[in-house]
Amino acid sequence: MGNLDLTSFLLWCLGAFLAGSIPFGLILVKLAGKGDVRSQGSGNIGATNVMRSGGKGLGILTLILDAAKGFVPVFLAKRAGLPAEALSWIAVAATAGHMFTPWLKFQGGKGVATALGAVLGYHPAMVLPSLGAFALVLGIFRYVSLASIVAALVLIPTALGLFGAWACLPFLSENLARYGVAAWVLLPLLVVRRHSANIQRLLNGTESKLWGGKGKP
Repeated sequence: MGNLDLTSFLLWCLGAFLAGSIPFGLILVKLAGKGDVRSQGSGNIGATNVMRSGGKGLGILTLILDAAKGFVPVFLAKRAGLPAEALSWIAVAATAGHMFTPWLKFQGGKGVATALGAVLGYHPAMVLPSLGAFALVLGIFRYVSLASIVAALVLIPTALGLFGAWACLPFLSENLARYGVAAWVLLPLLVVRRHSANIQRLLNGTESKLWGGKGKP
């Protein structure tokens, strides 16, 4: 990958994975004396379930910290001068760390906030098409899960430059571009895969809406 040797690249990815693996939601709820977030609500360690289990304040703090653990590794790698295709895989590693944290038997969250932070560290403008898609889908259908899935998938054409060069980082050489492309296909698909239970509930009509009613029991 450009002038980056394989060992250094793997160490950056490992660091990003370990940063992403910190289960802030679980830690914050326990520190607040509200038990194990995994035994409450959906059982997820992400901000939405933390908000249900520990209150709005803990949920917002979890959202910020989960985004930060995606942002920091990618931002530091970018500042260190790593090429765009390497940054892409570091973003995947940080998000995967949240989804498959080794401290919780490789069970974790859905990766939306961590992916958001990683994209912000990669190229801030890249989040805008996804945020627009998220707001549009949420406003129409009122399902956070559906909006998150669509927002994740929008990352693929964004990274490919289909919304314009302003929204993506160019890969530094054509023969390496496929590595960066693969990362921006894999990351959204991981997010979608982690929403498999939500997808099933959406198909069954049992998924809860953010406002204005709940799914069928």
